[in-house]
Amino acid sequence: LIELLGAIGRGCQEDSAARVLEVLWDMAHEDQLHRSMLDHLPYCHLRVFSEGRSSYDALKRDYCLKCMTDLQRNQGWLASALKHLYELLLHNPTNTFKRSELDLISLLVNKHDVISALIQSLSTCQLHVWNKTHGHVTIEKSMDDRFTYEESAKSHLDLLSLLLKKGYLYLILKRGQELWDILITNEKASSLDHELGLNWFITCVDDFNRDSQLALFEKRVSKLDLINLSPKGTNYKSNI
Repeated sequence: LIELLGAIGRGCQEDSAARVLEVLWDMAHEDQLHRSMLDHLPYCHLRVFSEGRSSYDALKRDYCLKCMTDLQRNQGWLASALKHLYELLLHNPTNTFKRSELDLISLLVNKHDVISALIQSLSTCQLHVWNKTHGHVTIEKSMDDRFTYEESAKSHLDLLSLLLKKGYLYLILKRGQELWDILITNEKASSLDHELGLNWFITCVDDFNRDSQLALFEKRVSKLDLINLSPKGTNYKSNI
């Protein structure tokens, strides 16, 4: 049924495709879906956009905003919403520059404050899994019996990186410090958080302007105890 709906959505006119997208979206939000279905429904939903018709830009924006609503609610469909928003923003079937994509990222960042929402949501997820495991956070620990904490945290960080790179944006110092404090210096930050955080800052150091890089080093990186850093963290501290 899901494959049939997806095929219909890809082959029909926009009005009918919009209805198919709505049905797939609602199905994906049903409670107690198995993980395989939770992955497959958004995949079929995304494929409806694969025709690359410019008239679908408005539909794409609408579903990006729906994902944004799920992010702000920070409830059951959070990890899926982050993954789907990432794929929608990454998706470019024509492989050409489209002004509408920059406008969409600008809308999410400037009007809906998606970057702040992502950082706050990551903090909430971290606290949730810390409390759930009584501080014994490991790579396989589950957020909701469907997604691991690692998957959820990586979804936040991957989306943040995509927004910055595809939107040609710098992360402001305040947000960078907040993210550092959550993943690196927070007393509830696990070794997994440290690893994910250092990976992100190493990969995304160019997503800060030079002044912010220097300020982040002075106010955060230089204050870390080298004894408690992994080799990767030590390299980051010496190279920034």
